[in-house]
Amino acid sequence: MTPTPGYRRPTIATLAAAALLLAACSGQDEDPDPASDPAPEAGQTGSDAGDEPGQTSEEAAAASGGSFTIHNCEPRSLNTGAQGEVCGGRVMDQLFSGLTTVDYDTGEVVGMVATDWETEDAQTWTFTLRDDFTFHNGDPVTAQTFVDTWNWIVNPENAQEAVSFFDKIEGYTEVTEGGATELSGVSAPDDTTLEITLTEPFSPLPSLLSYTAFYPLPEVAFEDINAFQEEPIGNGRYMMDGAWEHDVQISMVRYEDWPGEEPGVAERIQWRIYSDLNTAYLDAQAGELDILSGIPPERLPSVDSDFAGQVVESASSSFTYLGMPMHVEGYDHPDVRHALSMAIDRPAIIETVFNGSLTQATGVIPPVLPEYRGDACQYCEFDPEAAAELYEAAGGPSELTIWYNSGAGHEEWTEAVANMWQQHLPIDSVTFESLEFAQYLDLLLAREVAGPFRLGWVLSYPSPQYAMEPIYTTDAPSNNMEYSNPEFDELITAANAAADADEAASLYQEAEDVLLEDMPVIPMWYGLTHTVHSQNVGNVIVDPRTYVRVEAVQVNG
Repeated sequence: MTPTPGYRRPTIATLAAAALLLAACSGQDEDPDPASDPAPEAGQTGSDAGDEPGQTSEEAAAASGGSFTIHNCEPRSLNTGAQGEVCGGRVMDQLFSGLTTVDYDTGEVVGMVATDWETEDAQTWTFTLRDDFTFHNGDPVTAQTFVDTWNWIVNPENAQEAVSFFDKIEGYTEVTEGGATELSGVSAPDDTTLEITLTEPFSPLPSLLSYTAFYPLPEVAFEDINAFQEEPIGNGRYMMDGAWEHDVQISMVRYEDWPGEEPGVAERIQWRIYSDLNTAYLDAQAGELDILSGIPPERLPSVDSDFAGQVVESASSSFTYLGMPMHVEGYDHPDVRHALSMAIDRPAIIETVFNGSLTQATGVIPPVLPEYRGDACQYCEFDPEAAAELYEAAGGPSELTIWYNSGAGHEEWTEAVANMWQQHLPIDSVTFESLEFAQYLDLLLAREVAGPFRLGWVLSYPSPQYAMEPIYTTDAPSNNMEYSNPEFDELITAANAAADADEAASLYQEAEDVLLEDMPVIPMWYGLTHTVHSQNVGNVIVDPRTYVRVEAVQVNG
């Protein structure tokens, strides 16, 4: 990817000025065009072409076929061991099939390559695998495939970013520290049996194994992983149709030998890569892009008229926050972080900038989970007087820089936050740094971001464990704040081990309380996903991860 240099720009004087730049729809659909199809159910829209009563999934796939285009951002990687962001995850979700997956219609974890699993203590697990999955080059997917893939990922010589997701497996420390070459906690007695031993009980393991990092890799990947990811060979519903054209597109075609229960419907999918959402929106308006999910906030006021009857609003696990670089002087005091949070009038920004289309964050566990609480965060309420006192007493910085990824509609709301901070706190100036997403993540990983930074988090599987552990536990892979609190870590460990669901929920909420007191991130809001599509496609469904379920999209005509 060609990086976009960071830039600085002055803040605007007031929130009202930002309001002139943006407005947003109420989140309710306008009356549909009388000539359009009847209004769809939430999360779904379009024609039912190829979905005749009584058809099987395979028959629907054969009846539909066709191709469509869909928006994406440039992935950082198409290698499972280096995956950790949505741009690549959306693609990998179709190229690969893991042991398990989440049925987002029910919220349950179900088998994919695995048919079932069992454990007596949540520490020693046995997974039984199907014998009919193959990679797109014809190589079989066996239990040993998973053993080999996971051992390769944790091998420090391969320097894979997703390595820490395997830290619960027995032998992880020995391998990562160079004392062993294989995980002692993973074995394959035969082709369809995978045995996993963990260092401690972990009840959410089947959910965790649905994550991208645990997808299997064929042997050819280990020969040259950089070359492999340019045209990866997976075992999913879709296979690559040519090499990854960086910053342009990723094309894939349906893998006809995929043995899963729900094959892809469309024959071909083209992921078109954009660095700017507004450009993608204009292409969608012009009929040059079939699906755009996550439209620019400034387009929300006109979206219903721009795409009459072709707008999908979906509940999301999306959580937006401002991360605090706790390794940087000035942000290492909790009262500074509390004050910055309390000086933000979230409802005003949501109403003025987003026209009420978001929900104020009241914690870090999103409302799509039953563990959510509407009053978890005491420092998320707007209290400018108390904020000013705290900030001055704690010696907060008088100058700061807000960082965010460019081209995704974050300019106006970050300016609004900056205005509030300058209005309510002893802050003289706020500047901005903006970079394209892949480069932005690289800087975060290198700990080169020295001010509050915008990030979001979506749940790859529905669990409060995933809402917290990968981001906030000590040395966690996405802990860009460098936050560490032993009490929080211990509560997460205890919740993970709890066999009783109610006990686990209570412990996760206790962990959230500790986290919100320390406030390594400032919770901002939970999102809805707005998706627009052309008349070329129907059955557009968006799951809580904000992923369009492209395998279900039907091509009209």
